Amino acid sequence: MSSLFLFRFIVDRVQRNPVVSSAEVPELRAVEPANPSTKRLSDCLRKIGDELDGNMELQRMIEQVQSNPPKEVFFHVATEMFADGNFNWGRVVALFYFACKLVLKALCTHVPQTIRTIIDWTMDYLRDYVVQWIRDQGGWEGLLSYFGTPTWQTIGVFLAGVLTATVAIWRYS
Repeated sequence: MSSLFLFRFIVDRVQRNPVVSSAEVPELRAVEPANPSTKRLSDCLRKIGDELDGNMELQRMIEQVQSNPPKEVFFHVATEMFADGNFNWGRVVALFYFACKLVLKALCTHVPQTIRTIIDWTMDYLRDYVVQWIRDQGGWEGLLSYFGTPTWQTIGVFLAGVLTATVAIWRYS
């Protein structure tokens, strides 16, 4: 499921980006139709991504990461996001967002061959370090219950996840 949500998140954000077109990239064309549950989760991820688009500090930090980062840089940033051992949905979505921004950079700089590599790195990291936490939260449905009714505490935890991601990107760029 993680790969489906990551892929849908990236395809959605690329399709909505006026600078690039997913139609030009075979790796981003095939998206299977969503069932109602998958659609609700994808919509939730889209809303969170839209919120992250408005975080200018995060955007500035991501812009500093080179277009074709080595695997070590990606894994350092991902590891730093979760270095304190505290997992939350904000950090998981921030990892998706970071991967998506790298894909967009690859498309904008005409290096589409790195798209599959970035997706693979993200899936490797999720599989090795994050999937068990997602399962412990009741799977991806836990995202809906976490973000379904925003409270100040939820918003605070989410923003802390984004802040952690921002610091991680800054430290390793």
